Amino acid sequence: MTTVEKLELALVCLEPQRLIIQDDSALHAGHAGNTGGGHYTVTIVSSHFEHLSLLKRHRLVYDAAATLMKRDIHALSIQAKTPQET
Repeated sequence: MTTVEKLELALVCLEPQRLIIQDDSALHAGHAGNTGGGHYTVTIVSSHFEHLSLLKRHRLVYDAAATLMKRDIHALSIQAKTPQET
């Protein structure tokens, strides 16, 4: 299973109405400090983000992906929106 597939499964708990995961790893090859995990950009639209600050939205995504952040993901860029914000 690819890291993108694992990340999709990890984020299903947020019941995304829209989920786009982009693997940006090739853009960061040889990046200093990279312990081997990849670089990813996540765009996620979910009603779970309603009435939450940007920091709390990101925390929900990071919490859902916590296991992957330990070994599979080095960097994660997040765009978390409510359905009304799209």
